[in-house]
Amino acid sequence: MIVEKRHLDSFTLLNVEGVIKLGESAQFFAQTLERALKDDSGHVIIDFSKINYIDSTGIGELVGYLGRFRDFKRELILVNPSERIRKLLQVARLAELFPTYDSVPAALAGER
Repeated sequence: MIVEKRHLDSFTLLNVEGVIKLGESAQFFAQTLERALKDDSGHVIIDFSKINYIDSTGIGELVGYLGRFRDFKRELILVNPSERIRKLLQVARLAELFPTYDSVPAALAGER
């Protein structure tokens, strides 16, 4: 898994690429979210357009960090999750917890 971090206005953008599954990739994803929580301020946008696969471990990390970010009045915002990821979130009744947009510009405009 590859993560590119950028700062856009008062947002942190995480462009993630590859797979997020049990093992090193999920651990790396969690470490990335932890760093964004501790080192950055504002909402975090996660661009899923280049994620090929995410398993329940990756979804679990997202949900766990959602609560931690909200404790600091911050959001985890999902951008362009695949149809499979959207369905996973819907089946687990988690889709309504995450602000979700089709593009980074839409997320920036919608969360101001």
